Amino acid sequence: SALFAAKKLLRKELKRKLKNLTPETKKIENNIVAEKILNHAKYISSQNICVYVSLPEEVCTEEIIQDALKSKKKLFVPYFNKDDMFMVRIRDVEDYQGLPLDTYGVRQPRDYDQREQAMVTGIDLMLCPGLGFTQQGLRIGRGKGYYDNYLTKYEEHHGKMPHTIALAYSTQMLGELPITPSDRELDEVVCPL
Repeated sequence: SALFAAKKLLRKELKRKLKNLTPETKKIENNIVAEKILNHAKYISSQNICVYVSLPEEVCTEEIIQDALKSKKKLFVPYFNKDDMFMVRIRDVEDYQGLPLDTYGVRQPRDYDQREQAMVTGIDLMLCPGLGFTQQGLRIGRGKGYYDNYLTKYEEHHGKMPHTIALAYSTQMLGELPITPSDRELDEVVCPL
């Protein structure tokens, strides 16, 4: 469909923009976004939080992950298999640092099925990645539907949604996005602007 084609084209363009970000810009913007999250009332009040483990072209979550663990929050990170995403518990800093690296160089628990699952425990706050966002909370991801599907399942299971915040570089902010009915709107987007 035309919508599918538009999304594909936009993903390509957003990936190009992200590749062109300088390390200096990324460092400055990563610091601003991390500080905004760490001082965010929702983050401070949340006990159970899901945080993505960032790829090199995503807003860095390392500082947030370390803070959550040191603050004794229940931290859950994604585990991906072919078609599904699970959010699984990381117990402490040692547990996190001991996680094996996947093919993208991202820490990912292999023993996901033996870990506490956020779907069961419940989530107060979920930090989401993506390629592009609008100020209203619309998001375009990489096209696999992991986050949209997870949030839909979560809502079916719990009858409500966790608070969702996307982390974005300023270059990822867009005026509008082509969306489909299965695309989930997020509560807010935190970016350096």
